[in-house]
Amino acid sequence: MKEKSYVMVKPQFANSKMVIEEVTKRLQNAGLKITQADFVRYDAKHAQQHYHEHVGKDFYPNLEAYITSDKAYGMIVEGENAIATIRTLVGSTKNSAPGTIRHDIPVKLGIAPRVTENVVHASDCVEAAEKESAIFNDLVTEKQKWSAEELADLEKY
Repeated sequence: MKEKSYVMVKPQFANSKMVIEEVTKRLQNAGLKITQADFVRYDAKHAQQHYHEHVGKDFYPNLEAYITSDKAYGMIVEGENAIATIRTLVGSTKNSAPGTIRHDIPVKLGIAPRVTENVVHASDCVEAAEKESAIFNDLVTEKQKWSAEELADLEKY
């Protein structure tokens, strides 16, 4: 079944052209198509909408601080069984296995894989993909408020 999903290279990692290229290459090599991609910046409101199921949990303040700390790189991705395919490519947030994005990229960068401050987010179901894609599109619209310096910083990508 053809599906759309949302993938986000999280702050810290979105500042690396190598990371963005590695993530997009793995998605494309899996037969998936990136139909939209852009840098965005999550604020507290959008972070809470995106991670609503985690608001109130002990780890949420750290997650929100991380996701709002810098720009992220969001992508709308589509293809056959896109959600399951992407979740396999990404790997688990806990105990990520070799061969997955959440394991391989930190290792390549010489850092240990982490649970909260991991490389990438991927939608876990159709409903989440729809919600997260709508938030992403709202953030793309918000980008018009970025300063000239912030926009100029994106030139290196």
